[in-house]
Amino acid sequence: MKLKKTIAVGILGLGLATANLYALDTNERIELLEAAMIEQASTPAQKSAVSEYLASVAKEKTELAQALRERANVTRGGKIVAQNNEKKELIRRAEALEKEAQKYKNVSMGLAAEGKQVASN
Repeated sequence: MKLKKTIAVGILGLGLATANLYALDTNERIELLEAAMIEQASTPAQKSAVSEYLASVAKEKTELAQALRERANVTRGGKIVAQNNEKKELIRRAEALEKEAQKYKNVSMGLAAEGKQVASN
């Protein structure tokens, strides 16, 4: 009985440990899928579709960054130190999102330009 409990706890612990690793891998998987989409786009229509997708992702990230900045400027009462720390964290996250959005915009614009060049040839 004690051996079964030990095995069950060990399996549960291993499952919980790998669950966190899977969550961290999600962003990498999305980036790899997006990179594959960009590389495989060969026709002007495909490049246009990928460009529109990347532009919409950039727009979403920009809107989320704006929402975080607005949330950072709202005072809710409470400890000043905690509010300042939360404000700094929200602004840091907003800046990171804006950098990602700019990266998506640049790639989107590059694909759109390539799609037009291919179409004009």
